[in-house]
Amino acid sequence: MSMDEIKNIIDELGIASLENNIKIAGVAIVTDSGDLIFQTSNWDITNQTKIILDVIRGASSFILSDLNYTVTRSATEGFIGTNDSGMGYILFAPFQGGVCVAYALPQADTPKALSFLKSYAIKLNGKV
Repeated sequence: MSMDEIKNIIDELGIASLENNIKIAGVAIVTDSGDLIFQTSNWDITNQTKIILDVIRGASSFILSDLNYTVTRSATEGFIGTNDSGMGYILFAPFQGGVCVAYALPQADTPKALSFLKSYAIKLNGKV
């Protein structure tokens, strides 16, 4: 899959997120080997991919972009990290070959947002 194809999927996700009031503000794609292959221009997680992979492997808390998060949901569709100070959420939707990571605003309905994110992540199965 080309970078353009990945960008198109994330652009679709962004538009649908706005239309459906999902409140996802930033998205990144990280491979299973820890390569950051895409991130939206408003969210920089460069050099933080190990943290993301640690969560996928079972970490119960993490620090991303200098904010503390606690994993409050771990399920087959993914993981939800909740900021300890009410500054929003990090959503993790694994797919075959990597993980789609998103920052969701404090007002987000996280189970709904995670299902939404997963519906786009599966479009990347085996393609990164």
